[in-house]
Amino acid sequence: MTSLSQQRLFTRDYLLGFVVLIGSYIVFIALMTFMALYAAQRFSTNDTAAGFAASSFVVGAGLVRLVIGKYLDFIGRKRTLVLALTVFVLCSVLYPFANHFVLLIVIRVVQGTAFGVISTAVTSAVLDIIPPSRRSEGLGFFSLAATLGTAIGPFAAVRLTQVASDGSVFIFTAICAAVSLLAVLPMRIEEHPPSDEEYAERWRIRGSDLLDAKALPVAVVAFISAIGYSLIMTFLSPYLVGRGQAEAASSFFMVFALAMLAVRLFAGRVQDRYGENAVIPAGLVSMALSLLTIGLADSLWLIVLAAVLGGIGQGVAVPGLQAVGINRTSPNRIPIATSTHYLALDTGIAIGPVALGFMIPLAGYPGLYFLGTGVVVIGVIVYWVAHGRHAAR
Repeated sequence: MTSLSQQRLFTRDYLLGFVVLIGSYIVFIALMTFMALYAAQRFSTNDTAAGFAASSFVVGAGLVRLVIGKYLDFIGRKRTLVLALTVFVLCSVLYPFANHFVLLIVIRVVQGTAFGVISTAVTSAVLDIIPPSRRSEGLGFFSLAATLGTAIGPFAAVRLTQVASDGSVFIFTAICAAVSLLAVLPMRIEEHPPSDEEYAERWRIRGSDLLDAKALPVAVVAFISAIGYSLIMTFLSPYLVGRGQAEAASSFFMVFALAMLAVRLFAGRVQDRYGENAVIPAGLVSMALSLLTIGLADSLWLIVLAAVLGGIGQGVAVPGLQAVGINRTSPNRIPIATSTHYLALDTGIAIGPVALGFMIPLAGYPGLYFLGTGVVVIGVIVYWVAHGRHAAR
């Protein structure tokens, strides 16, 4: 192989991995956006239970992230991806047949578990494909799969419910899941058989295998930020649809994703040059302002403004906090620090709708978003106390 070919980034297997991730994320975000409204209409649940129907997906993803990193190579990376994607497709097909709320939750948790395995395993596989000299660039482009999924998923879910039916959303997500499964089948994945020492300790799990103590303080901030994000993803559609603004809901998610995509093109460069305090507090404040604007919105232009602010906040805060967590730990602990970050995000998305959903019957959706604003402002304070004031020095 020539030196040039060894440095190629957009190889066949890299692009197949991108397809796997974007298909999985479309399913995740589309159903996250759609599920609260579906559960409320299909099973006549209250707002808190409807919120859990959406966020229970992330419960499964969060739990499996605790252990999949340790056991991925014992099972085999290709085998793990094929099995997890098969379960992912089956769950997508089963949704229309769930005739009881508890059964719906079971399917959500199982599919969320499969998603946690898929996202971890395919990222690990792609890390082996990316040339070391282009790792940051390769991971940056690869992460766009999640951003595009955030744009396509909610937009498709809202539009399909407008022009077709609830069943069409499930057909769409089942097709996306099937595309991800088909993409992984021809993908060449490097395996990493465990060493004799790793095999001998395969059943031993310590706290340090699950969480990184040095990354934990900023992971708490990521958890708080994810609560605000979860209120947008879970309750914005039923809020706007209930006000007869379904078009505004679809527009919001598209603008949100575009703003997030745009800010990610330069936010990391600014953080590298001027430090994390130059971007992360601003990102958190932008997220708080987005929630406040949603609570106050009485026109389409305010909804669009909230989408821009939310996209900027999410696009700046999440990768920025991840970078800080990795920088705080030692090189050999980077995988655990990364897992700690994602677990914090998953937990925030899972807990947010359930913990704060009680505000809807008390003060309506505006009250919910005002409370969410306060929660994210607390995140700014926690960031400053836990990390920012030390970074400033």
